[in-house]
Amino acid sequence: MFIGLMQRCRRGWPKWARLPRLLGLALLLIATWATGEAVVQAAAWVVSSPRWTDRDEKVYEDFVAALGRSKYGNLNKFIRDPQANPLYGQEDQKFSLSPDCADLPYLLRAYVAYKLRLPFGWTSAIAGRGGDQRYSRGNRPTATRDQDGCSSPQNLFGAVTLVNSGYYRMAPEIQDSDTYPVKIQRESIKPGTIYYDPNGHVAVVSEVTDDGRIRLIDAHPDRSISKPWFGAKFALGNAQNGGGFRRWRPQWYSSDGRIVRLGNHNIPDFSATDQYQKSFTFNGRGGMSYFDYVRARLSNRGDRIRPVEDFHDMLADVFEDIRYRAEAVEICIKAGIHRKPHPGALPTNIYGTDGEWEEYSTPSRDARLKVAFRDLFLRTVGWIKMAETGDPRLEYRGDGPALARELIDLYDRLNQQMRIQYINSAGQPVVLSFHDVAVRLFDLSFDPYHSIERRWGAKGAELATARDDAVKVRFYEQERRLRNQLERLYNVPTGLNLGPEHPVEVDIRAWLARYLAGQVRPETVLAEPDAASPVGSVAAVSPASPADSATMVAAAPVAPPNVVAPVPGKESPGSANPSSSTHAPPTADSARITAAPIPAGAALPSPPKDAASVTAPLQPPSSPAAQVLARAEPARPAAAPGAAPAGAAARPRQRSGSARTVGPPAWRFAETIFGSLEDLGVTLLEHSTLAPPRLASR
Repeated sequence: MFIGLMQRCRRGWPKWARLPRLLGLALLLIATWATGEAVVQAAAWVVSSPRWTDRDEKVYEDFVAALGRSKYGNLNKFIRDPQANPLYGQEDQKFSLSPDCADLPYLLRAYVAYKLRLPFGWTSAIAGRGGDQRYSRGNRPTATRDQDGCSSPQNLFGAVTLVNSGYYRMAPEIQDSDTYPVKIQRESIKPGTIYYDPNGHVAVVSEVTDDGRIRLIDAHPDRSISKPWFGAKFALGNAQNGGGFRRWRPQWYSSDGRIVRLGNHNIPDFSATDQYQKSFTFNGRGGMSYFDYVRARLSNRGDRIRPVEDFHDMLADVFEDIRYRAEAVEICIKAGIHRKPHPGALPTNIYGTDGEWEEYSTPSRDARLKVAFRDLFLRTVGWIKMAETGDPRLEYRGDGPALARELIDLYDRLNQQMRIQYINSAGQPVVLSFHDVAVRLFDLSFDPYHSIERRWGAKGAELATARDDAVKVRFYEQERRLRNQLERLYNVPTGLNLGPEHPVEVDIRAWLARYLAGQVRPETVLAEPDAASPVGSVAAVSPASPADSATMVAAAPVAPPNVVAPVPGKESPGSANPSSSTHAPPTADSARITAAPIPAGAALPSPPKDAASVTAPLQPPSSPAAQVLARAEPARPAAAPGAAPAGAAARPRQRSGSARTVGPPAWRFAETIFGSLEDLGVTLLEHSTLAPPRLASR
């Protein structure tokens, strides 16, 4: 109606009649404005500054680092703990933040933006070619939102969880993406930096050590949070799919109420090439892998290697991955998924799907664990070769055999203390050491419908307590080649014939023993196709040929894990009911993880040169909320949820951005009001449109 009146006013009325009618229309619009002002001004929060300052960015970094240091594997528990959360406020007790991997960076950034009352805009829709946005090509933003379009902080937190990993899958030349690829340097890789794995996974940097190791925060479909170390288990991809390290694109709140993003040419650490070279070079050394290049660029020792220290750290890193897998399996067992009948078919793609399989299966997590074991294996073999040749980059004075003996000794000492425990289907605790997992790595079932025994690759007497029916047993046997697969393939069918007939070798202790016996040579291993990159550097778009990989050499017999007597007072469970609820309470066959079943007071042996201990306690944040907020500029006193802080500038009223017609003051006044009402109509239209269905991200 208003549009028709304005068009009539502009074109159809004689000039002498325009001004009186225009004044009447203005009065009508003013009345409407008075009743609609509250709707126009509704926002998740009122911004106190139009842009993020360097001090604001430091607050964001400190918040992410505090999450990484904390003991919590759940974001809600972290934000509700005033001792852990440096930005804690009473309103945090009401917030619900339950991200999966793609949501996590957006939720962390939005949360800090709310706490500091800063602008937060994000891409709300994308387009691309190739179906599933998580693996499509040519992704680009098509719509944006910001805090002004949400009615409360919680409403905004819920809105950003509609993103998926495809929102990071953008080429460097996309100027209006939320994030951009960075140069590999310490100034860019720091807490809050994002790592995008184009296989459909996203993580956030929480720590960079002096020697260049990167700790990440990783959220999962089951809403748990893990904190793995960066390495070859994370794929890079290429420039066109935007893989690698990315940072939030600078943005500010313009005078007309719009979020404006900074272009690539104005961002000092933007780089369209640094992470996507065909071959990486550092200090004249060429042929480096991407992962070696990243560490050399970030390390205070460059590309120099301390093999004993690094071996200790890598064992600890892989053991953390085992523990995180144990927690994921426990969640599945507690939900009773293993008691349900097997659906009789696998998803078209076991790595990227949705529903119950997406939430409780572990094919992607297991593949990353296998890559971590393989990376440990290949790097250790490489160090032996460097020791043999006296490579000056290796900080070790002995020869190859001396290094092998020292690494075996360290492995055996750590293996006694790196253990997990699960409760089998008969209610008995079963303890697995690091080496137990290594030798059965390719027997671990990723299928959520299998018993706890098969989830942990049990055989012989350990498997006797399993209660899988014939259908589940048949699927376990048919999934063998899929379990041998290291590379995660997305957006393509993953049939039961996908994967090599034999797994690659990952038992580094067995190889070192054979090396000392003169049975193997490092150059033979290093000549294998996957030696340069265990999983390949580009996300696959079609299944690889299932050619056999290197046959795994049988390791020396290992004693079966210790099956302890049933826990006192615990009865053996009765027969499982396949129709039991998905969220049935845990019974005696539920997994129970002992994160570190080590005698009290015991500590893992420390490597030389002050390497980090595996069991080093997690330290609490160094500063409370008041100290962190005090570093923000300008100072922002605490305010009630959704209210503007004291002294905050009023939010500029949004305009439609349409061209204005020059004319008398009354005409300009009416057009100003009309523009605001047009914004009101757009806002109401946006709120009446259903959001697109959410795509889970692995």
